[in-house]
Amino acid sequence: MSGSILLVVSWLLLAIFVVAFVLRTLRIAKLPVHLRWELAPVPHEKGKSHYGGSYLEEFEWWTKPREKDKLSEASFMFQEIVFLKSVWENNRRLWWFSFPFHMGMYVLIAAGALLLLGGALELAGLQTAGLGDWRSAITVLAGAGFGLGGIGALGLLVSRFADRRLREFTTPAALFNLMLLLAVFATGAYAVAVSQDFAVRVSSFGGALLTADASVELPGFLAVHLLLALAFLAYLPFTRMMHFVAKYFTYHEVRWDDEPLTAGGRLEREAVRLLDQPITWAGPHVKADGEKNWVDVATEEMKS
Repeated sequence: MSGSILLVVSWLLLAIFVVAFVLRTLRIAKLPVHLRWELAPVPHEKGKSHYGGSYLEEFEWWTKPREKDKLSEASFMFQEIVFLKSVWENNRRLWWFSFPFHMGMYVLIAAGALLLLGGALELAGLQTAGLGDWRSAITVLAGAGFGLGGIGALGLLVSRFADRRLREFTTPAALFNLMLLLAVFATGAYAVAVSQDFAVRVSSFGGALLTADASVELPGFLAVHLLLALAFLAYLPFTRMMHFVAKYFTYHEVRWDDEPLTAGGRLEREAVRLLDQPITWAGPHVKADGEKNWVDVATEEMKS
């Protein structure tokens, strides 16, 4: 594949990823207010989260300023994101493959960040005496990330067939996602293993993307890996793997949202707006006709 075709395809895949990712994230962020769960404990409850308490315990709580423990909340998020605490507690058999799978991706993100930092320093003319060590670190991180991710992806793929509980709700899309990621990890591990200058070549490819240098040349195996990785990124926003974005809203806007509804506040305005929406549910018990809103239906039930 010529350098110009490689660049055009790469730009196209990156453009699809960026546009789709932004639009999907905005769509998630603009979803209507959730049904309040009122669940405890909430990690940001200062002095109460350890036993499942709430500010609602306080006498005349609405007259007192609320205190939130951001450190406790950050600690919970760190354990959940890095160590997959919920998976460990609720499905330990799955954790043994899910943890290396996610950790592999985290390590690859760290390698990519280091690669970008080094590339920026080079472009700025700030080359250091330890440039070789920097590239070696990237290669080691990349190899570790591909290895961990590959082990995790393969284990999760096998688990989908071997575990009856997982097999019952495994979809073709879930299997395809794992196989695609396994291919990305496997080709990446191979590229690291056979290339003497992996970091240099990937760095030069990144520079070519920024400068439109069509003279860039890559070995066939590395070009296949990079195109697979970019194809995965372009595909990502259209899949359930966007859960890493949705999870933020699941915790902060659903599970942990304990803000009180106050007269004239944002939450009341949003609730009033939603109550005014017409209902089109087909269930006969709702008696919706597409014109009545929630208030109409609720008051009709009360009158009857």
